[in-house]
Amino acid sequence: MNWDDLKELIEQGDLDVLAAALGEIGPADSRALTKPLTDFERSVRRADFYTTQQYSPMLAVAGAAVLPMSTLAPWLSRNSLDRPLRPDDRRVLRPYGAPAFEHVLAVLRRRDVPWLPRLAEKLAQRLRPRGRTSNHEWQLITAIAGDALPDSDGYVYHWPEMIGRDDTTIVGEIRGDRRFLALIPRLFEVDGVARRLADSWAQDGWPSALAELAAAGEVDRLVLLDGLLARLQRGGKQMDVVALIDLHDKLCPNLDELAPRGGDYAALVPDSHSTVAGMAQRELQRLDEANRLAADVLLDVSRAMFFRPEKKLVRAQISWLDKAIRRGRAGSLAVLGGAFGHESVDVQERALKLVLKHAGKLDANVRDELAEAAVALPQDLRARAADVFAMPEAEPEPVPVPAAAPRPEMPPPIASLDELVTAFAEQAHRAGPLLRERILAAMVEFAFTDREALRRAFAPLQEQSPWYTPGLPDWSEQRNWIGSPSEAGEFSAVLRAATGECRGEVTSPIPRIDEIPGEADWEELATRGVEYGTVRMRRLHEIGIGLAYAPRPFLMSTPTGTSGIIAPEALAERLERAAAQGFEPWQHDLVVAMLRLPRDAAIADRVRGLGEAGAQVARWIDDGGLGRPEIRRAVVPVKKYDWRGMHLEDHTRVTVTFPDTADPVRKSFDSTATGRYSATLREQNAAPDLMPAYRDLCAAHRVEAFADGARGSATMLGRLVDAYGPIGDGMNTVLAFALGARESADRASVVDALITLTARDGLRGTGVAHAVVELVLRDEVVLGRVVQTVRDAARAGLAELAWEVVAVLVEGLLPAEGERPRTALADLLALGVELVDQVRPAEPVPGVAAAAARGGSSRFVKEARRLHQALTTA
Repeated sequence: MNWDDLKELIEQGDLDVLAAALGEIGPADSRALTKPLTDFERSVRRADFYTTQQYSPMLAVAGAAVLPMSTLAPWLSRNSLDRPLRPDDRRVLRPYGAPAFEHVLAVLRRRDVPWLPRLAEKLAQRLRPRGRTSNHEWQLITAIAGDALPDSDGYVYHWPEMIGRDDTTIVGEIRGDRRFLALIPRLFEVDGVARRLADSWAQDGWPSALAELAAAGEVDRLVLLDGLLARLQRGGKQMDVVALIDLHDKLCPNLDELAPRGGDYAALVPDSHSTVAGMAQRELQRLDEANRLAADVLLDVSRAMFFRPEKKLVRAQISWLDKAIRRGRAGSLAVLGGAFGHESVDVQERALKLVLKHAGKLDANVRDELAEAAVALPQDLRARAADVFAMPEAEPEPVPVPAAAPRPEMPPPIASLDELVTAFAEQAHRAGPLLRERILAAMVEFAFTDREALRRAFAPLQEQSPWYTPGLPDWSEQRNWIGSPSEAGEFSAVLRAATGECRGEVTSPIPRIDEIPGEADWEELATRGVEYGTVRMRRLHEIGIGLAYAPRPFLMSTPTGTSGIIAPEALAERLERAAAQGFEPWQHDLVVAMLRLPRDAAIADRVRGLGEAGAQVARWIDDGGLGRPEIRRAVVPVKKYDWRGMHLEDHTRVTVTFPDTADPVRKSFDSTATGRYSATLREQNAAPDLMPAYRDLCAAHRVEAFADGARGSATMLGRLVDAYGPIGDGMNTVLAFALGARESADRASVVDALITLTARDGLRGTGVAHAVVELVLRDEVVLGRVVQTVRDAARAGLAELAWEVVAVLVEGLLPAEGERPRTALADLLALGVELVDQVRPAEPVPGVAAAAARGGSSRFVKEARRLHQALTTA
């Protein structure tokens, strides 16, 4: 077979015919075809997206028949083993036929070469953990691996998702291919695999499968136990440990297996997820009750447990110590002093009761240690402790002085093409608004001053990435593989336009829609569901069009501060330069520049006569910018998706309403412009870096991102904090959701936010607290998390703010007569007792006296009485 015959078969696109013809190729033909085939593949990769996708499966099969092992590994990694694609009558690529994997495997086996296991190893080394991997690529590695499967991180990482499909079980597949048994220990060693063990296509699931294999003696159960304990010691979130805990429970280790591993379990107590610490506590207690746990391990575990915030675990530890002391381990009393400093008064009281219960067993040294630790107890508990041992005078701890974090400084503009290329590559992995703004500014300026040099600088990147190929904007070509407009797609289009042909001058206007190929399609999709489209995406799209048809020497909208703000003087200078050079700025670029102006910008008179752009900026300033829309917290129907499909649920959001007479720019930030509440597009519009002077409006449209646990909200919260403008329902609601964040790292970020907002903007706690009350009453925020975060804020120096929040929460959440108190309400009252001692409020809290007068001995009633007593004696 010569190259012309093979090329014709590849272009024909029939995998069956191609694979059959390749069976006739011998070693001499392979050597002769290697160079033309690799040259052809290189030209395909440099072609457009459609060509690359169409030829990729055919090239995978052809390469499997022709290429040597050294070339074949990267070849198969970059060419698809899935079903081939061909364009339909609308030029949309559609899959057809069988996957290329079957033909590649058949062709490789037909070559009868000894290096297939080495090829499998090389392919496995190219798999990346947490990356996307084709099921067929993984199957090919497994099929050609030989007697032992590869154990690379990438291969093992993707194993759990590849096995147990098609109504098969994991146990059945492992028993059908016993090479997998050797990989089982690696499941606990490769980062990220533990989370994947909890999510499987198989009927049995990984924990059940591994336990079944251990019960049958096919896997050493101690290998599993040691592996999961080692993995648990590396930490992680709940989804990282749920399958490991399940496996541990199914293994149910006996005392002989637990005893040598007491230290491993003890190491899980200090910093692990609460479910892991609880499991370790349970197993260690089993050992202790069997008299097989060393006394020093019990003491170390207790000390570590008393530093944990979970009251359930700490109470269980105190109960365990009570049993241990009654069995003769009186030395355990000494560690109870650690519980005196716990944040929960309930825990402090339980620990003190246990000390008082066994007071007769205290020796002098332990008594002195506990007396010193008891200084941390609240005043009423200190009085009870003083009845047993002499209490030293408590010295007041210095109160931290909160200070606002300074806004970061603006980095200098990108000054060279090398720096621009590096920054562009960096933003693909770490996209941030400030970095993208610097890239856009440099792209526009370099395209204007030396487009050819810009094209040369980006040529290596564009050779590797066909979606960056230089060219004029044409949405009719892009839409087939992008689908609909997006910010990422428009950002790529900016580079394509900046390095492509330019058909205009500095004074050229932006062409009409009918003068740009595919522009009518783009406009239809961009405006669907929102009158003005998204501001950021329209600006990006305009920059791409402008670079191709109406170049400008610089952008108007590049921020001068890291928050996204533009100094008024800087915008005035840019408008003066534009007027001097005789051009009008791009329209959406100017819109974003106006949105980024401070509310008190005083440059209207200076710019009024600088052409149409200057007059537009002056009108914007005269009209008060975005004005004062109504920003109000409300319960609205919100789209939700689950097993029922799309449905509407009522949730707390913040609506933004402009007058009916508002222009399209203002109307694009209106929550009800489509006749119902809509968040997605307006959330993209109302980014803090796009309109940094309108913090509350930005926050109003970001509420959805903070709802449901506020996971990963720290970055966005920081951007809102660094913005400008008054604080209203928008920001208060965001802070209310953030106070109840699910993860401790996110709760720590809201404490930092409270410190900065209080010091920089005079934040008051009452507005935030009223939002919390509404959210707690609707079960949209967990009160216990809020209490914990407010306590952290108080300890960081915000005692006054914390008391404002607590007072409103207590008044709003106290139950009516006959109602059960809400979970964590007693913790809230206990926090109030702590704060009263620091703040000394002059006003009582409505409802506390009535709650204190209730009968019973529940913890809620006890804490209500303590708070009432503290308020009356303050």
